[in-house]
Amino acid sequence: MENKIIHNGRLSDASEALFSLEDVDVTYGYGCYETLKVRDGFLYFPEFHVDRLLNSAAILGIAHTLDARAIREGLELLVRSYGAGDYNVKILLIGHDDRPADWFAITLAALHPPAGSEETGVPCLAFHGERHFPQAKSLSMLLSTVAYRKAASLGCYDALLVNRRKEITEGTRTNVFFAYISDPRVILTPCFKDVLSGITRKTFMHALEETGWECREAPLALDAVREGRCALMVSSTSTRLVPVCSLAFAGGNEGFSPAIDNVKPGAVETIRLPILHEMKEAAVLYGQWLERYTRKELSGHA
Repeated sequence: MENKIIHNGRLSDASEALFSLEDVDVTYGYGCYETLKVRDGFLYFPEFHVDRLLNSAAILGIAHTLDARAIREGLELLVRSYGAGDYNVKILLIGHDDRPADWFAITLAALHPPAGSEETGVPCLAFHGERHFPQAKSLSMLLSTVAYRKAASLGCYDALLVNRRKEITEGTRTNVFFAYISDPRVILTPCFKDVLSGITRKTFMHALEETGWECREAPLALDAVREGRCALMVSSTSTRLVPVCSLAFAGGNEGFSPAIDNVKPGAVETIRLPILHEMKEAAVLYGQWLERYTRKELSGHA
């Protein structure tokens, strides 16, 4: 089944997903996408992902004839075809001027955080950049690709985008949570209007509210991070939540990103960040909430 995909709701051979280099809808990235997690054959939060996909299409003006139920049925067909296993499913919705959008669903290898990172944290890179249409999960990935590759070249887990107000907003593949050292049991996250709200962001906030923790939106000033006044954690569909143990600042001589805080061209400055017990506790609470959700969903489909 490795060569099977969903094409407009049908289980098809991957050979159907061929595109011409003259297809400007593809080469210009006129589309949107979602990545869903499948673990042991269980598809997580398809309703949230499908709703966000259709919302992205609306923001980008992509005409289509799809409804949420049809997309979910196609995803369930693909997952049943592959059976039990751990992998991700990627949906791609490609817009056209002369006809309704096409959509595809393919399987990808599961992603996992580095071993032990839930305890020791991951390094990240601060990178100047703001996405166009921040609440749409667009196929236009130039900023994210450049920033992520720069981060990877420095051994970082992700690049965290810094806007013109010198606020950290989101990672190229992650959402950001933070807590001030002075009030560690209040979990904060950058404002919805400035970020693409991930499904883990959405469900983590819900889980914390259910367990009595305070979780709310607030801007994250880069200066607060630099001064050691707060701790950071990043979330994604595949990797749940991991703390950030350090933040790197690179000189801006590459021509695509100005230096942050006047780091010399070619130089890299790294600061250590605190890892708070309370944030790790919140991540454990989310893991427990996710297990309860999975059992409930499985029992409802038994």
